[in-house]
Amino acid sequence: MPASNAALTVSGRAMRRFALATFALAALAAPAAAQELTRLYAPKPPTGSAYVRVVDLAASGAPISIGSAAAAAVPAGDTATIYRIVKGGTPLAVSIAGKPAEGGIVPPADAFSTVIVPTTGPAVVIADPTEGRNDLKAQLRVYNLVPGCAASVAVADGGPVVFEGVATNDTRQRAINPIEAVLAASCGTAVSQPLKLPQLKAGDHYSLFLLPGANGPKLTGQRDETEPYRGPGN
Repeated sequence: MPASNAALTVSGRAMRRFALATFALAALAAPAAAQELTRLYAPKPPTGSAYVRVVDLAASGAPISIGSAAAAAVPAGDTATIYRIVKGGTPLAVSIAGKPAEGGIVPPADAFSTVIVPTTGPAVVIADPTEGRNDLKAQLRVYNLVPGCAASVAVADGGPVVFEGVATNDTRQRAINPIEAVLAASCGTAVSQPLKLPQLKAGDHYSLFLLPGANGPKLTGQRDETEPYRGPGN
């Protein structure tokens, strides 16, 4: 074959390979672009909405109703409901097993809140801070729900302190590197059983709850989950 024809043949093959590679890259990129558009144009709650979840301190397992949403029990192994979207800045109806929670519950607008329903007495609304978000890290939050306790959370077996001096019915949060760890909480000399964190990756949000127990404080945890907004009436 003449050298010029050979060069043309090789060039043609190269062009075909380039065209196939370009087509393959375009095919791979198409779903990613579609996903970005889906996120970009997903419906968002109107201004003035609030995200609210509920903790039943009695751990009754009974269905919990938040606003006008259908009542649902807390998922097995979790402590709180998922965050529900409600109207913020106005009284919110919360009931457990059909019994209304005591006290006035008014979640702040354009914010996240966790409502604690004790076994007796009025409900407590805890504002969930969202500042300091870092999508390159995981977000860890702790709630101390043990009366008369300034709680601390540390890596078990003498590891570093993660949270310190958390007052009753208060919350703290911090960004952490994605890790696997075993944590334990303490109220004075009383120490909880250890809790193993799941594998957390960048962008994950995880909550710790320190609860009163018959044998001392109990530490539980769950991934944070928010219901999607689907438009008016949700």
